[in-house]
Amino acid sequence: MGGHIRLPRAVPDLAAAATAAHRDPYGARGLLTCSASGGPGPDCDVIVAGWVFSHDFRQTLLVRHRRFGWLSPGGRLEAGESPLDGARREVAEETGTNPRPLLPDPVAVLGNRERPERVYGLAYAFAADPASPLVPETGQPAAWFAIADMPPCQVFPLDHEVLAATARDLAHERHESPRP
Repeated sequence: MGGHIRLPRAVPDLAAAATAAHRDPYGARGLLTCSASGGPGPDCDVIVAGWVFSHDFRQTLLVRHRRFGWLSPGGRLEAGESPLDGARREVAEETGTNPRPLLPDPVAVLGNRERPERVYGLAYAFAADPASPLVPETGQPAAWFAIADMPPCQVFPLDHEVLAATARDLAHERHESPRP
């Protein structure tokens, strides 16, 4: 690829995805959309994350980052890839799984303005089988957790709360959808 996407910079796919995201827990949608449209914004890399759920939406896949603790797999968006493809790549690199996207649009805009780890990006929902073997990156373990028992993430405190709400919504939609 051609390096990481850094804001501010015109990235139409990113701006459109931020606008279409289902949730904005950190209030970062406007800033990310403006900055990804080439307007003023923070000088930072764009991140993408994969919120990976079991098929019954009771478990989620997390990785233990050396600085940030347990959080969803994710990392920097690379030039030339869509945000969805970047999130899928990050999940595969960090866990060894091949997740299936659940929705075409992001489930959340991510952003953290108050900390030195200032990041902005998008989270996408995926499904994977918890019985499949994990192949995490060296020094960054990966594990499935019951959504009700996720370890806290101090750096990005709203991520787990919004992930749990997303799991409830997706499980509800699944039960409401007619089965073929």
